[in-house]
This record gives sequence, C-alpha cells and structure tokens, in this order.
Amino acid sequence: MDVLEKNEVLQFKDNEFVLDVNVSPQEETVWLNRQQIAELFGRDVKTIGKHIVNVFNEGELDRNDSVANFASQSSIVDYRTGKEQVLKDRTMEYYNLDVIISVGYRVKSKRGILFRRWANKVLNNYLLKGYVLNNKHFQDIDYVTKILDDYHKVGGRLPSSHSLLEFLKAYQRGFQILDDYDHHTLISPKGEKDLYIIDYDECINLIHETMFTDKGDQFAIEKDESFRSSIATIYQSFGGEDLYPTLEDKASALLYFIVKNHSFIDGNKRIGATIFLYFLSKNRALYKMGQERINNDALATLTILVASSRPEDKDIVIELIKTILN
Repeated sequence: MDVLEKNEVLQFKDNEFVLDVNVSPQEETVWLNRQQIAELFGRDVKTIGKHIVNVFNEGELDRNDSVANFASQSSIVDYRTGKEQVLKDRTMEYYNLDVIISVGYRVKSKRGILFRRWANKVLNNYLLKGYVLNNKHFQDIDYVTKILDDYHKVGGRLPSSHSLLEFLKAYQRGFQILDDYDHHTLISPKGEKDLYIIDYDECINLIHETMFTDKGDQFAIEKDESFRSSIATIYQSFGGEDLYPTLEDKASALLYFIVKNHSFIDGNKRIGATIFLYFLSKNRALYKMGQERINNDALATLTILVASSRPEDKDIVIELIKTILN
C-alpha cells in the first residue's frame, strides 16, 4: 500500500497491559508495527519478524494487501536553545489485522483472540454509527443475492420476501461465524451425535411415496449411482474417526451432496431438501430448544444457494449450512 497518514488511535487494554492501536475505518482494519505486535504477544521483535516473513512466503496473505507505510516524524531537543527540532519525515511498516491474528496464531497467544474481538467490535461500531459505507462489507450478501437473482431470471420460483430476509439474516450470521473459523479462533459447537443411520433403500422409497407437486415424467429418475454415494459418504470414517462426526455435519454434507451431484434427471433440489429434513426428523433434530432449526422457505432458499454455488466453495457452503443449523 502507499504511505498512509495516521488514523485514529485507540487503546486496547488487557488488565494492566495497554497498547495504542491505529484504527482505519475506511479500510475496515487496524494496524500495528512489529514492535507493537511483539509487545502484544509478549515475544521479541526478531521472532515476530520471522513469523511475518513466513506469513507472506507461505502465501497465506498477500503483502501488498496487508502492509502499509505510515508517515511519522521524530524530533530532538537542541540542548543549546532548548527548542524542539523536527527531523526529516520517515515511514514505518504497519501490518493489518489479518497479519496480526495470523502471527498470534503462530505464537499461540491467547491475547490474540482477545485483541481480535476488541478490534472487530471497534470496527463494527464505526459501521453502526454510519462512518463507513464500504461495498466490501456487503460482498457476502451481494454474492447470495446475485445467485438468487440469476435463479429467478431463468424461471426459478423464490420463497416469500419475508423468508428471504430471514434467510439473509441467518446467512450473514453464518459468515460472521465462518470469519472466526477462517482466522483459527472459532470454538466450533460440539453438535449432537446422530442416533439413526439412514440407508439408500428407505430414502428411495420415501422419495417415491412423497406427494411432490408438479412432478414431471423425469422426476426422481436416477442418472447414476451418485445418490447412493451421497448417503454412504456421510458415514465414512478414517483412522477410526468419522469424517462427519455430528448429526449437523452429516445433515449439512447430505444436503450439499444430493443437490450438487445432480443424481436425478429432475427434482434434485426438492429431493435434497426432503432427505435433509427426513434425516433430521429420524435423529429427532428438527427442533432445538423448542424452535425450528430451519423453516421450509429458508431451506428452499438455502437449497437454491447450494445448487448455484461454485464447486470450489464446497467446504464453506457446508460449513455455512452447519452454522445455520447450530
């Protein structure tokens, strides 16, 4: 980044520890130099420098997006006159919140989690007060609304506007949780153990017995063995450990695989949603603390999102379904 002027300075406090932090609302981040990061995590500057170099060398972050040069001035007092003399301006490298948290993770600092929560709270306050209107902040919502709009343009029927709003709220909450996951600070909910194992035959029978509306001649006709594979995959294990250990893990993966594998000539989204609800029902997990985990319209919207998502987004979409369930 180019040379930046100093931003507003706020204090981060952890008991007796106090640190001045440069806050940049327009970039939606905070900045610290190496000395400050060393103080924050209780390490020497040389160690911090080594970890910063590794963050960039390993390709975890892009240096151009993560480093800024802040202009600063230094001064000395002329002992003969007693007057302060300003020396030539100089610049110093500062690192954004992504770098700070990555280094904190590498040095296994508990204070890193506290600092990130503090920084996010500060930045959110700027947003709430209307100081920042940054399109990047709404990127995730723009992504899902574009998917839904494209689906509607090709003739797909969308749920009611109220249900879409409720889904978007859940979607945004899910991405806030996934942001913690991406920064290695998420304490993932334990989830529940599945009680019932579904199998291919009962699911096929359920599909053919269910009174779906607008069924065409091609509805629920299998193209290949991928539907059987989708069910089997959620029960796979490695080294004695389930790949999808909780019922939330299994339910989320099941919905994704059935919809994305296009196992049927027609009806993949409706079938995926039906088997998803069936799995939750058989595991007595349709409700949590007396409330629906997900209503039908929100599920329909979520299913459209799964169907329209990019294959490379598989893990994040499955994680999103799970966070909404939780």
